[in-house]
Amino acid sequence: MRMARVNITMHDDLYRQARRAGLNVSQLAQGAVTAQLEKLAKLAELDSYLSELDAQFGPTSDAERVDAKAWADRLLQSGGTKTKRSA
Repeated sequence: MRMARVNITMHDDLYRQARRAGLNVSQLAQGAVTAQLEKLAKLAELDSYLSELDAQFGPTSDAERVDAKAWADRLLQSGGTKTKRSA
């Protein structure tokens, strides 16, 4: 596999700390770019899915968005554990 050479810019102190810690800055940068690309792909997939739902069921109402936010807030406060599902 071919590897492109790129330059990145970071503060001198940060670079020195990374080198002292034995970190492979290139590997870390590659991992960060990979993670960001995966995140963008997931967001694009979610946007596509939400567009399909809008086309099928119509856009969500203000009340539905308020309910969804309240549900998400409760879920985040509980750490996402022991949630009850309604039938």
